[in-house]
Amino acid sequence: MKYKVPIYMVALLAILVFAGIVLAVIPPPPVNQNMGMYDTLFLNFTESKCRNCHASGVPDTHHNLVATGEYGCMNCHPALPDGSGVMLVRDCLQCHNNTFNGMAIRKPHHESPAALDGHCKTCHGSVVDNYDDGHYIPTYPPSSMTPDTKFKVVNQTSGRKWGGCESCHEQDLTATPFIADNNKTHHRLGNLSGFKNNDNTKCEMCHDMHNGTYGSDSIRYCERCHSYNSLHNIQWDIANTTSQPGYGHLGPNDCQGCHASYVAGSLAPGSDIIVPNIDSISSNNVIEGSPKMLTIYGDNFVTTVDGVTRSSVVMVTGGASDITIPPNNISSNRIVVTLPPLSKGFYGIHIHKDGNAESNTKPLVSAPNVIINSAIKVDPATVTIAGSGFGTYDTAYKDFVNVTIHTGSTLRSLQITNWSDTSITVTSSDAIIGDTATVNSVYRSNSSQITS
Repeated sequence: MKYKVPIYMVALLAILVFAGIVLAVIPPPPVNQNMGMYDTLFLNFTESKCRNCHASGVPDTHHNLVATGEYGCMNCHPALPDGSGVMLVRDCLQCHNNTFNGMAIRKPHHESPAALDGHCKTCHGSVVDNYDDGHYIPTYPPSSMTPDTKFKVVNQTSGRKWGGCESCHEQDLTATPFIADNNKTHHRLGNLSGFKNNDNTKCEMCHDMHNGTYGSDSIRYCERCHSYNSLHNIQWDIANTTSQPGYGHLGPNDCQGCHASYVAGSLAPGSDIIVPNIDSISSNNVIEGSPKMLTIYGDNFVTTVDGVTRSSVVMVTGGASDITIPPNNISSNRIVVTLPPLSKGFYGIHIHKDGNAESNTKPLVSAPNVIINSAIKVDPATVTIAGSGFGTYDTAYKDFVNVTIHTGSTLRSLQITNWSDTSITVTSSDAIIGDTATVNSVYRSNSSQITS
């Protein structure tokens, strides 16, 4: 690629050539994918990549939708044409961003109200900024020190770029899934970017196409979501990578990647509360009304910069009010925390450091437990089971949602005559006192001994 540069850039390029021994230690692009969302497109996602965030709790999440009345069992599990059973789908992409069983199901990302309002931190945490949160954006024109949205100079021999985002954020078509460049990742955001429905008013969020103070690709517009404060606090596993380039914005020589004109030192100006990052949690689902201990894995939960140590708490969002939970135990890359009892519903869990920096959010679902208070043989052929969390019953799903009565390995014959969330009645002529009755609900199972 040929690129014309002004005379001061020619001088800068000469300096970079002489400093080649130092700069050569920087890994070539693309940027490491250790932190934040993987830079690919949803069309390249596979189910295994979905499970990186949605590892557990997925059935409970979907089954909770039945209680809202928005969906029924048959929407997701239609009967097979030959009558042999019902359809069980385990591949997220077979439904999401697709048409399944007559339902056009949207993408799960970038279509929520928070996303469409530009409130990116809701899911991504403090690696980005909310579009309208009033964070600082310089009002002076970009200078020679200001990063370019692409790059300022390029080594014509190696193709290595300096002075802008493309110094690190480049595509890699050989990666699995492939790593996309900034143009693709920002222009393929569903309704958020406007391409899906040809809504060019969405372009102005990033470009200011008409009457803008700067050019349509100015860094000042990028800073609406990627500010000085968030950019200068991004570094994966800072406790172990401050001496290594290419793991964020704070390693040696990472400064030149963006600024390409000076060495700012080991840390960039403004670095203070390094953004925490969650890789995984031990479980994405909890039982309604019961506390649960979770282990959260990631990095930058506790950091020390310039002699100041910052620590974190756990936040649960999505309920009537946000819940702040001090950890039982915390290190730079691991948190053990006990969640308080939660009502049935959908939640998010993230790390909050010193009241400012937020991690990415992981999904959390609270679903009912199956509780059997009693299983009583009320007459020679009737057993009544009382409790809660039984959910709903449909004969189409009797292989999954049902009641069994057994003694040892011997199953009793029975017929379900009534089923509600709190009571089940079955008829069984051979069930006896002392047998074990098991309720298999849409959520989970529980057993109790039949009494008189």
